[in-house]
Amino acid sequence: MFALFARLIVVPVSLSISSPAARPVALLSDVAATTAAQTRRDSMTVTIAPAKRIEVKLVMKKGEKATFEWATNGAEVGYNLHGEVPTDPSVKAHIYQRGSSKGEKGSIEAVFDGVHGWSWRNTGEQPVTVTVKANGQFSALKKM
Repeated sequence: MFALFARLIVVPVSLSISSPAARPVALLSDVAATTAAQTRRDSMTVTIAPAKRIEVKLVMKKGEKATFEWATNGAEVGYNLHGEVPTDPSVKAHIYQRGSSKGEKGSIEAVFDGVHGWSWRNTGEQPVTVTVKANGQFSALKKM
């Protein structure tokens, strides 16, 4: 038995210890930075003249999600939250929500690649200001 033990001690063993800097390691801060890069926060204020309509949209890929909040300066407007593919008119617009309101909060998940957002119509006799805020996965918030 002693010979077996001696043989085990004599057998050369190679240990490899590498420096942490030499190995690619995903740090928690890297993951947070990647997640932050994929999430945007943006806002826009538009003024709608009487009897006119304005559209503001998020540019989104299918499956991307965003939360939103929009509010007027106190006047009620007609609105239509929808998605469309500007480069392919054969794709029918998708209606998420429509109605009449002074403001709304909610979330949206893009059903296809395209622009997804709001069309507001001022049915009053005075200009109406609308401020929209969005947070989530989208590449741009833009007036159409």
